[in-house]
Amino acid sequence: MLIPVILSGGAGSRLWPISREAHPKPFMRLNDDESLLQKTLKRAAGLSGVEKVLTITNREYYFQTRDEYTALELDHPVSFDYVLEPCGRNTAPAIAMAALALEQSCGPEACMLVLAADHIIENQAEFASAVSEAKGLADKGYLVTFGIRPDRAETGYGYIEQGKAVDGSGKVSYLVNAFVEKPDQETAEKYLASGKYLWNSGMFCFQVQTILKALQESAPDVFEAAKTCWEQSKMDLEPPEMNAERFADMPNISIDYAVMEKARSVAVVACEFDWNDVGSWDSVSGLMAADDAGN
Repeated sequence: MLIPVILSGGAGSRLWPISREAHPKPFMRLNDDESLLQKTLKRAAGLSGVEKVLTITNREYYFQTRDEYTALELDHPVSFDYVLEPCGRNTAPAIAMAALALEQSCGPEACMLVLAADHIIENQAEFASAVSEAKGLADKGYLVTFGIRPDRAETGYGYIEQGKAVDGSGKVSYLVNAFVEKPDQETAEKYLASGKYLWNSGMFCFQVQTILKALQESAPDVFEAAKTCWEQSKMDLEPPEMNAERFADMPNISIDYAVMEKARSVAVVACEFDWNDVGSWDSVSGLMAADDAGN
């Protein structure tokens, strides 16, 4: 079972005033009048075999998120589950809570496909192929991330260094040698020339049991805090709300720092699709045709 998990909560402050705390980046609409969140849902729901989508979002955005989803006409019925955060605590707590929710509803062998709500991916077929590859690796016990083949010496992204090739479900993927921080221009040019570095997309795929075990081993403080929060949350509500006090106590740390940089058996799928994390006005301008004045 493949369950897309959409992380939707960041304010996207670099895109102010279109993106702001009361109206964060996932709700930003492009020229086709679809929001980034709607595009992410369509991309996830369009994958073969997907029947359920879990969204992790702030409780203040629940009704708007639900309205965004119900406004779409999907190709097949998909159920929507939610976990509501009382505050933002980064990706490791969010993924931990999602894993606990799916362990309860779908079982430990369910496969999580973790997606950011504010990315643009142009080629659905290439995306689906990469997800299939990632799921094949995840079913073998790997923690899988998605790396984007760079087409320029970009200093605004983190990078992933490819290691030895591993066999997935179709094409070649790689063990991860290292996650590296955003480089300076000279270093980024070296990365590009080497052909061994990928942009870190912030998308992941793993079985529920695999990520929970990795959290327990690599980030026990996150794991224990997540379990405590889950046990003390209002699970009888629909949708469930996390205990505000316990959730606020969780470490504010990304899944990269908490787990991916420390864990064993981490693989990366080298992706060929066009990808944009819509992280700045420059990246937004690349999605639209300029007018006669160059605007």
